[in-house]
Amino acid sequence: MSHEYPGKLILFEGCEGSGKSTLIKALGEILRKKDCNVVETKEPSGYARDILLNPDHPLTPKEELAIFIDGRAEHFSEIIIPALLNRDIVLCDRSSPSTIAYQHYGRGLDLTDILIRDAKARQNVDFDLIILLDIDPEIGLKRKKPETRFELEAINFHHCVRNGYLEQAENDPDGKWIIIDASKDADAVCLEALVAIYKLLIKTDYRG
Repeated sequence: MSHEYPGKLILFEGCEGSGKSTLIKALGEILRKKDCNVVETKEPSGYARDILLNPDHPLTPKEELAIFIDGRAEHFSEIIIPALLNRDIVLCDRSSPSTIAYQHYGRGLDLTDILIRDAKARQNVDFDLIILLDIDPEIGLKRKKPETRFELEAINFHHCVRNGYLEQAENDPDGKWIIIDASKDADAVCLEALVAIYKLLIKTDYRG
């Protein structure tokens, strides 16, 4: 099931260095030229981002999860839900699947606990489309200088995260996930994502 709001919530997920931010910027520009109202946003943001990504700020896995969940609750209440009510197309960089991939598959935290807390934080708002930019972690990490708490994790952690994403995509009962090979040319990745978005808009008769 999707949400009951008139806008569209499109999520972009992937391992470190998969190119989510670059893709979202490109898609936002294209959609705006098509007269779509677009909101670009990301998780975590603000103060939560500063804490969560700082490798010098010690956090236990449970503390890490709590900050992500609290930040998500604020994010949905203040940015995502108002945008959906306004009939906007929301392009979101990371959300619930990241928490499952990183905190469950990567950190080993209880999945049921994560799912319950995450659904509450989202107010049960679901995603219309989830675009997974899949890439070998070793390739992705070479694209950027490792600086954040997560980028500096051992390579085995990143492989666990990737497997977590792929398992979520493979176990998708509603057909909302699409997997794009993020090692391809950026223009090819953008085109594939754009086609998926257009299919969603046509299928759901979206009128922004």
